[in-house]
Amino acid sequence: MPRQSDRSGNARPHRLWIAAALVSSLPMLFGATIAAAAPLVLDVGHFQFEQQAREHCPSDSIVWAIARSGIYNSSAERWYGQTSDGTYVCRRDAETAGYHAASASR
Repeated sequence: MPRQSDRSGNARPHRLWIAAALVSSLPMLFGATIAAAAPLVLDVGHFQFEQQAREHCPSDSIVWAIARSGIYNSSAERWYGQTSDGTYVCRRDAETAGYHAASASR
């Protein structure tokens, strides 16, 4: 069976064009989803140690924010300070950045 080709002899150039068009349109199609999945912790002052967070916002409560899930845990909850991908933040800052309380503390 003869192969389709363009004038320059490249086989099936339309497939490359279609693939390039699809790849370039992914950010437009899924931009909101990708942005929503991005770590939220970049939008808020985060601290490795609880004391650093307390010094940053002495009049606010400190929570443990988990970027990949967009939730935070209060100091009375099981996962406070326990996950490897969390960070200490001020509660007010976390809520402003889009974090929400874990279901147990609602």
